[in-house]
Amino acid sequence: MAAKGAHITQNIEVRPSIFEVVAADSLNATFYPALKRVANFLASIKPATFGPLLRYYDEVFLVFNWAVQSYYLRYKGGSLSEVFYGLTRTSLRTNRFDQNGQRWSLALLVVAPYLYRKLEAKITQWKEDYENGRVISPEKVRLTQIVPYLKACFECVRLVHYVSYLAGAVPTHSPVLRALNLSLTYQQEEEQSWTFQELLSGRVEPAKLLSSALLRSLELSAFFLQFIEWWQNEANMGDLAKLPTPDAPPGDLNGEKYRGKCPLCLQRWEIATAVSVSGYVYCYRCIVAHLQKESKCPVTGYPASIGDLIRVFDGDDD
Repeated sequence: MAAKGAHITQNIEVRPSIFEVVAADSLNATFYPALKRVANFLASIKPATFGPLLRYYDEVFLVFNWAVQSYYLRYKGGSLSEVFYGLTRTSLRTNRFDQNGQRWSLALLVVAPYLYRKLEAKITQWKEDYENGRVISPEKVRLTQIVPYLKACFECVRLVHYVSYLAGAVPTHSPVLRALNLSLTYQQEEEQSWTFQELLSGRVEPAKLLSSALLRSLELSAFFLQFIEWWQNEANMGDLAKLPTPDAPPGDLNGEKYRGKCPLCLQRWEIATAVSVSGYVYCYRCIVAHLQKESKCPVTGYPASIGDLIRVFDGDDD
């Protein structure tokens, strides 16, 4: 009786708490990096076999995520992470989750993150090319400057939605769900489709049993991936010395151009001195005279002062 009473009490409140909806969002964001970590591990063990998996990981994850999320949206009424927390999507107008809502939800859950990751990779590449002196179009330069601000604006809007949802001012916590005119609510309890007695007597269809086992394994895998993500974060926070050493930044075209000589006088260095903000090496007299006139690195244009100079001791120094 107590369990039944608790079940009734849960269904009276159809509005999930802010902790549940944020946890569902967090779990959904965990799938991509967690599975990529698995792909990295497999590729390190057998590069010839699993190398293509890592090389085309974005596309493989796109297909896998599409298959899983489309099933859950169609038959469970929500994404995998939302169903894991007992939530489902519903229209603010009709209280139903129709096919149009399913299609838009699938596009924003699967396709939009894939396109954004591709755009982010391109922007990172364009930014590195620009900083290394390579020629890129002005449109790409503007895009590298605008996208971070757009991302910050979206995060601010999402934070405002969180606070408004917590205060009860809006029906949904996410600006994406609000744009789709959807909200999250608790799933209705489903009756068990088969019993263990029916299973032992062979009266359960194999397809139904396989489907149920697959769904349970996916939900348990979601919990396992979230645990692995939490465990690794805790390990990294506990001992920063265990973080892998990053690769050295790549050189640029000017580095080859001024190899072994001062970029100002174009002669062999006299008292070699590096500008710490850029790494370029000059003659001490040349760079001091330049910084007294202009407070920036002559090659990169980065802001610099005499306090940023570091003496370099090479093989010719006594």
